[in-house]
Amino acid sequence: MKTIFSKIEHYKSKDKNTITEIKLNYSDSTYTYSEEYLMKPGDDVGYDIESKGQFKIEKDTVIFYSEMPDNGSFTILNLTDEEILKNKFSYIYPIDEQLNDNQVKIYFDNIAEIEDYKAFTIINNQLKSLKILERKKLEEPKLIETKNDNFFLFHYLIIEKPANNQLIITGERGESFYFDLNKIPYSAFHFFTRAYGNYFDFTGLKFIKNEKGLKLIKSKTDNRYQLNQALNSDFIKIE
Repeated sequence: MKTIFSKIEHYKSKDKNTITEIKLNYSDSTYTYSEEYLMKPGDDVGYDIESKGQFKIEKDTVIFYSEMPDNGSFTILNLTDEEILKNKFSYIYPIDEQLNDNQVKIYFDNIAEIEDYKAFTIINNQLKSLKILERKKLEEPKLIETKNDNFFLFHYLIIEKPANNQLIITGERGESFYFDLNKIPYSAFHFFTRAYGNYFDFTGLKFIKNEKGLKLIKSKTDNRYQLNQALNSDFIKIE
């Protein structure tokens, strides 16, 4: 007989334009999210989105903590296996600059709208604001060369480094980028936002849970994914 500690709960969004599901695995407190757009006649392209990580339950609330995307989520930059092994990531590239111990500097790709970005950490299951100390566009893009490829630095943020090393960047389009600084062994780096093109960061998102399903809790201070119809629809428990 399965117990609550080993069972998997399966939820499906009522959204009719996608097949969107959340699975909660109680054996290791992990979750998976998948969203597949159902293409209609005349559509040129579809999309698939995923997310994975840990979850906690407090009374009737499920709180999510995402992992960073896998390296396979970004393969545009032609890095060697040795470069990825050294850098730890395919979508984060170290920049040789010195900063104070309480700061982190992130360069973003050209599609990033950094003028609207906000920085947070998460403490006691709540997002807490971090200071953005500098927000700047370079006068001229700076070329960075890798062994087999190259890319440009365009603009950056210098951010107050969170004491717990958990950093979240959000934007006005509802996007969210999670950085576990414990896994990033450098204080200045370039980040390709395209790594999150088919991946959602749910860190700190909360859902009301009852016997029938899940419902995303909307927050005046957290606008992430507010325009996503599938995520904002009711999730019905599948028995």
